[in-house]
Amino acid sequence: AARTLMSVISGARTIDDEFIADVRARLVAGKPVRRRLPDGGRLHIDRRLPFLCVHRLTPGRTTSDTSRLAVGEAAYLIASGTPEGHPALQRLVQTIADVMTAEFGAFLLLELWTADGSVRAPAVRASTPRAVRRPTFRVITGSLAADDPTIKQLHRALADIPLRPPPLDVEVVLAADACAPGMPPLVASRPESAPEPDPDTVARPYTVGIEVQPVYRQARTGTSYPALFAMLRRGLSVAIKQTAFHFSIAHTRHKPSHYHALGRRVAVRAASIVDAELTDIGSTFEFLLQVTPVNTAGARVEFERHGGQREPVFDYRPLVVDVDALKRRLFDLPIDSLEDPTLAHLLADSRTELDRKITMVGDRGTPRFLYGSLAVYGTVEPALLALARTLLARLHPEPDEEDEVGEEPAGSTASASPVADGRVDADAFADRAITEVAYYKRQHPEFAAQVLVREDITGLMVTSGDLLVGRRLRTPAGRVEALVQHEVGTHVVTYYNGLAQPLSQLAAGLAGYEELQEGLAVLAEYLVGGLSRARMRMLAARVIAVRHVIDGATFVDCYRDLIDTHGFGSATAFAISTRVFRSGGLTKDAVYLRGLVQLLAHLERGGELEPLYIGKIALSHLPIMQELRWREYLRPAPLRPRYLSVPGAIKRIAELRAGRSVLDLLPGTAT
Repeated sequence: AARTLMSVISGARTIDDEFIADVRARLVAGKPVRRRLPDGGRLHIDRRLPFLCVHRLTPGRTTSDTSRLAVGEAAYLIASGTPEGHPALQRLVQTIADVMTAEFGAFLLLELWTADGSVRAPAVRASTPRAVRRPTFRVITGSLAADDPTIKQLHRALADIPLRPPPLDVEVVLAADACAPGMPPLVASRPESAPEPDPDTVARPYTVGIEVQPVYRQARTGTSYPALFAMLRRGLSVAIKQTAFHFSIAHTRHKPSHYHALGRRVAVRAASIVDAELTDIGSTFEFLLQVTPVNTAGARVEFERHGGQREPVFDYRPLVVDVDALKRRLFDLPIDSLEDPTLAHLLADSRTELDRKITMVGDRGTPRFLYGSLAVYGTVEPALLALARTLLARLHPEPDEEDEVGEEPAGSTASASPVADGRVDADAFADRAITEVAYYKRQHPEFAAQVLVREDITGLMVTSGDLLVGRRLRTPAGRVEALVQHEVGTHVVTYYNGLAQPLSQLAAGLAGYEELQEGLAVLAEYLVGGLSRARMRMLAARVIAVRHVIDGATFVDCYRDLIDTHGFGSATAFAISTRVFRSGGLTKDAVYLRGLVQLLAHLERGGELEPLYIGKIALSHLPIMQELRWREYLRPAPLRPRYLSVPGAIKRIAELRAGRSVLDLLPGTAT
């Protein structure tokens, strides 16, 4: 991947008349421009836009921190600041300005540089910094007045970047030339009082400079603070787009619908390579299959033979993971060098979570597994534990309550009737799931999910977009529809919606996606009228069990508590305990109830449901998904869960928006 990334930009070119003519022709034709320039320079213009971010490199250098701040934008120019290269660079910038001014009526040139302690030429301060120390940012403007909406928005946006408790110190300076110290202006500034130029004449764009104090480096030693730099990079990127948005509204014919609409639409190949590599690394193993026992039925028989007093012994599949080799691949990925700060943030978080899961697989069966699980899935907060206990106190056990996805006892023969005793076997359940898969195939030809009945799993599991059904599964007939919508209507649908996007991590799952996924899946059960009292008791019991494993209880302790305190049958108590204690302690089962709680809060705040099905995302990713939609990087999701349209679903959703807690979802639990 690293070698491939070296070739993603066109070869360096001299900025001559032929080069400039080629750039002009592509812009006039509405084509993107991505070119390497001499001495480490780059030109990237995603499409015709009314602004360009510029950074000039100090002569003798081929990169800088400031160049990394600029490259996240949809239109940027990184160029050498050598005196001999200035005339050609000026002609290139003027040509870009000509094309964009003809298109939009005005054009904004934003030049970025890092403060070096030098004193600028005499200037007039338009606003006084709030502290004696040098301001974090200086905005240099000559062609736009200090009270222009563009400058006022830039001031606000820079002040709000959370490098330290806001507001940050921002100084606005009026100067004849808004350009980096010691370098000539790229274009002559146009006074605010000057009339709009005729599009057929040479354009004089508005120019604004942004001087950044290098607060991401230790002043004395020059030691970098990477996390602080990443925060500055993302915050400055937002500030630039907001500034360009206000400039467009106030000074151009272009009226974008949102400031994010001025962001990058097409990720460069480097981001696609990293995304594909992350997905490929994740696909080398199925996490849940690797950490789930293969002898659950036999272990239960042996456990009961010893009166439920001896810890069960579980067997697992052989490891398919070479932990060291995968981690080397993972951290060879050049995520830090990606231009788009939003995609870099998402992919870095995915790498961190994938690293933790690889570590967990390697730590299977040791105490370290639990610590990894806490890092990935979190703990049980006091409020969540209190809710679980309240649910179990108010939802009393029902007669003959059984595990919703129970199994035939080991060695038994399944009934010939698929609905004997009111329970459906694996083949009958698979038939219903296949019907649901066929429905989605008619909506989206690329929907290729399979339903597979397997001997080596328990219950139900979705992996890589396929639904796996355990051979010994027996589930209440009244729960079949709810479970189909949980597994196919949510987990499989979001997988294929994610697969339809240019970012494959939306199918594999962004960091922390399980919480929202399971919240949506349980909501699906409620919307089709299949969220039973027994199901709610089980979700609450899973939280109790996770708390037990965190607190250091044994499998037997947890099993006895579920039976003696909360009234569960032995089969259900064993199944819940097995899920939570597998591999050394998997805290994932707390996310079902937690995800439902957070989803209900989202709906009560007026949040929409449909954007949550774009792929496997966390609720915290929603603003980023909205940003990527505004940028037209993401496409509309091809699939809409069928359960959103079933009779009664719309009414139920409206009731949830009015404010319903988990305790209100079932009769007998409301406060």
